Amino acid sequence: MVLDMLRKKKISREEEQEHRRNAGILDEAMAQRSKVHVKFDSQTTTITGVTANIMALNDVGLVLELSGLTTVKERFIGQTITCFFKIVEREHRHREIFYSFDTTILRIRNLQERLPQIAISFPGSLQGAQRRKSLRMKPPLEQFSHIALWRYDAAGGFDLAKPTVSHGHFKASLAQLENISAGGLRLLLRRDLLKEKDLAPNKGDRFILFFTFVENAPKLRGEYWLVGKINNVQPDPLSHDMTLGLEFVANGVRQEETGKVEWKKITDNVIDDMAQRIYEWHLALYRDKGLNG
Repeated sequence: MVLDMLRKKKISREEEQEHRRNAGILDEAMAQRSKVHVKFDSQTTTITGVTANIMALNDVGLVLELSGLTTVKERFIGQTITCFFKIVEREHRHREIFYSFDTTILRIRNLQERLPQIAISFPGSLQGAQRRKSLRMKPPLEQFSHIALWRYDAAGGFDLAKPTVSHGHFKASLAQLENISAGGLRLLLRRDLLKEKDLAPNKGDRFILFFTFVENAPKLRGEYWLVGKINNVQPDPLSHDMTLGLEFVANGVRQEETGKVEWKKITDNVIDDMAQRIYEWHLALYRDKGLNG
């Protein structure tokens, strides 16, 4: 049936393959009961915080059952919404992939004693597919109760009480966390800090990183010890500030009995619980401002 419909539209083979691919992804999202985050046009309504489940799927569109609303007004028919969801690739170590798409509301069904449903057009494309490693964002400094870095010295260790870059440096904007992902981060160090600490970072150098967070997240660690390897260095020729791109290469857990950090090499280039925390931050930002906010 899908093939017949596509042939009638006289679309290209590439478009046919795209349609099949999208249908497979959406079908998997429905099978996994993936939560779909729905954003309405902010210029027409102030509705936020709406999620949905995919109830049905065919060649023309999808049926979404909405949570967060008791009814949907008929005036929303024809309006554009943005949907954001994730699926789990079970064949590849349960890695998550994130998708978003724009679509149009075709029909609305308000049911007694049940959640409202909307029929939406089949998306022309699924955008922004990202593995957890590449899902990155710039969290506000207020998200961190503490953040610090030490120059890595395999032989001499490091002094816990004397970080190379302290939380105070971040508060004073001498250091800035430009973005973070489950696989690494981007760090800006100001000229005055580089001079103060006699820092001249080079590709391949390593830092020990420490984070704690203001908000407790269920099932996620409250603190992170990481080793980051510098993959790229970008000096600013005018300000003499320096931007570093670091990849996480080791993950540490402090042992309750000894207080020492036990290190393990990171496999698959992803820290699972860090990925989940960033995902939660991303969804909070999405709910407030939308994907482009």
